Amino acid sequence: MDSWIEVSEKSLEQAIELAAEQLGVDADDLDYEVVEESSKGLFGLGQNRVKLRARVRPCCMEPKPTEIDYTNETAGAEASIADTQAVSEAVMSILQQIMDAAGFDASPRIVSESSEEVQVSIEGDSEDIGKLIGRRGQTLDALQYLVGITANKKSGTRVRVLIDAGGYRARHQAALEQKAREIAEQVKLTGQEAVFEPQSARDRRIVHLALADDPDVYTYSEGEGDERHVVISPKH
Repeated sequence: MDSWIEVSEKSLEQAIELAAEQLGVDADDLDYEVVEESSKGLFGLGQNRVKLRARVRPCCMEPKPTEIDYTNETAGAEASIADTQAVSEAVMSILQQIMDAAGFDASPRIVSESSEEVQVSIEGDSEDIGKLIGRRGQTLDALQYLVGITANKKSGTRVRVLIDAGGYRARHQAALEQKAREIAEQVKLTGQEAVFEPQSARDRRIVHLALADDPDVYTYSEGEGDERHVVISPKH
């Protein structure tokens, strides 16, 4: 899966989301480069478009079987641990600065660390946590994206950063999976397609995976940009 794909959208963020959905990974797992960025034409007519090339990061793909060099095994593990710790320290520092600057009564803590990802949870005042999460988790997603990029750039590594606040992500995923199953049952009864509201690439992926093994329905995404959504359709 080392091949590149090309996508085009109205903004860089939307193009990244589309590429992530097509490749079946999170945006943090992408390598990408902007191929073309066009602005509105004469008299402000036309649309802004961003075209980019993207692929799954080699470190996030299933590794091919190779012979193990046991002489370098310990050194590699130590380097990996050092990289992860560097990212964790950067993430904690950045998040705490943001909490302090915003005047939030909240603090981050490391939940887990590995050579591939760092998971962080933010706990604190419920009102402040709600502001961090934002509408449909959009603020939390933006925070995770920016902190991940900044921490990796600061530490010179490539580790995925996952940020939760007040246990929102687990609750949201469970609720979304339940809603997907309920709508799927309606589709089976009526034989008619059902359309979800527009969602982020992350939420669309949750719906796709929740119904991936259902023998009676299938899912696909349609629409562009902020209007992209999941459709649940019966298998005839």
